[in-house]
Amino acid sequence: MYSQHHFPLLHRLLHWGLALTMMVMLLTVLLRMGWMDKNHMAAMIDQGLVKLGIIITDKQAVSIARAIRGVMFKWHVYFGYGVTGLVFARFIYMFKWGTHYQSAFSSQATAKQKAQAWVYWGFYAGVATSVITGLLLEFGPQAIERQAEILHQLALWYFIPFICLHFAGILLAEPGSDKGIVSKMIGG
Repeated sequence: MYSQHHFPLLHRLLHWGLALTMMVMLLTVLLRMGWMDKNHMAAMIDQGLVKLGIIITDKQAVSIARAIRGVMFKWHVYFGYGVTGLVFARFIYMFKWGTHYQSAFSSQATAKQKAQAWVYWGFYAGVATSVITGLLLEFGPQAIERQAEILHQLALWYFIPFICLHFAGILLAEPGSDKGIVSKMIGG
């Protein structure tokens, strides 16, 4: 689908901008789910304070843990704004200049090109869901906050399979018919 194409600078900037911002957001999510889980951090805080002879309640320890995680969550929000802008720009780019996106659905497109296009459209549907629900969490009515939060958290699970498919596609394409695709995505 791309092997015959030169990747214009705008295409590459949007690609790498989305990759970077989404990886930072994924890192914040994985940290919050794992090592920086509020209960795990509260236990570490409690243990550290006990060594100093300071006793606090579990509720106080969780409150301190939430305050520490709050800084990281701000980064999640800031990079979410970045993703919002980049994905909006990417949609404009795809519809205005992305002829290979439309040609993937033409009758001349190969099954491989059509499959790639569907994977990418699935990815962008997931990104759009993440962006919309994230914006609803920030600016939407409180009445739908819980539903938006559930959808926002579930939307994470499109990203990990996409990354795996993306890297598998690169590994298959690079030695095959799309030789040089990585260098083209970096240098044009």
